[in-house]
Amino acid sequence: MSQKKQLFLTIIGLFLLGLIVTSGSYAFWSLTANNTKNITFNSASSLANYIEYDAGESKFVGDFNVSSTYNTGIHSTIALNKTDGASSIPMKASINMGINAIGTNMKISSALKWIVTEGTSSNIGNVLANGNFIGANANDTLTLVPNIEVTTTKTYYTIWIWLDAGENPSDALSGETLDTVVWTQIDQAEGVSGQYEITRINANYQTINATVVSNEAKVTNYAVTTTNEEPSTWTSITSADQSYVYNLEYDAPSTGTYYVWFKNANNEVVSRSISVASVDTTAPTCNFGQWSATPIQNEGTSNIELTCTDSESQITIGNLKVSDFTK
Repeated sequence: MSQKKQLFLTIIGLFLLGLIVTSGSYAFWSLTANNTKNITFNSASSLANYIEYDAGESKFVGDFNVSSTYNTGIHSTIALNKTDGASSIPMKASINMGINAIGTNMKISSALKWIVTEGTSSNIGNVLANGNFIGANANDTLTLVPNIEVTTTKTYYTIWIWLDAGENPSDALSGETLDTVVWTQIDQAEGVSGQYEITRINANYQTINATVVSNEAKVTNYAVTTTNEEPSTWTSITSADQSYVYNLEYDAPSTGTYYVWFKNANNEVVSRSISVASVDTTAPTCNFGQWSATPIQNEGTSNIELTCTDSESQITIGNLKVSDFTK
């Protein structure tokens, strides 16, 4: 998809928006925010006495374009803080995204991305987390930012969704639907234990995608087995890649049931199973176009169009490298 092909955003309501593509087809995003969903607090008083939450910029703003930077993407800003009366209560929260619906090509595209920054859209601070929607399915929950220290100072967070021009977005994304909901969760407060679980696992042919959230200790190791027995051998995650949310992508060698395991710095172990029903063994079909009839000057170049298709993996030219071809 060329950078000239842009998606234009029309605001329908506070959180529901229509996405218009140049072809005339449609997709849409919806963003909702509330301060009660999945929030727990071990206290005789109501949570409202201790925490404040507002929608900030209550709608996405701007055009949704194919771009080399995230800050041209659609976005929404939320704010979070606790009341002065809760100043002595340690409290941690996470920002989550629920997937209500997602298009077939969206969940295999590395071009459709999300990113969370601290601050508002006009005063952007540090990038806190980023990722894509590869392997995401309807009813999945993506933990975007865990382990946020909640203070009495109102802190703003902006969630962006964008198409990265550097990933060569496919035309197949046009007209597909992404329906998401973003919400915060109080993970730790007085008497409330932290979260440690695999929040997402799925298989797209042989590629297994899994996400683990460990609020109290970073994830340090992973393993993939074919039996439901805790592995004796683990793969270490390098220090630079260790985090409270870890995304694993693993290519299974064959069909069957696989067990994905994670270990955190507290040596706590979690696992979930996934079935790989089919493996893509068909190579893409690639055809070269015609040479240009124009003579090539010294040190000049001539372009040839290369078209590749793969009905299983939906491969695009942007996925290919020179090393993929035999001269």
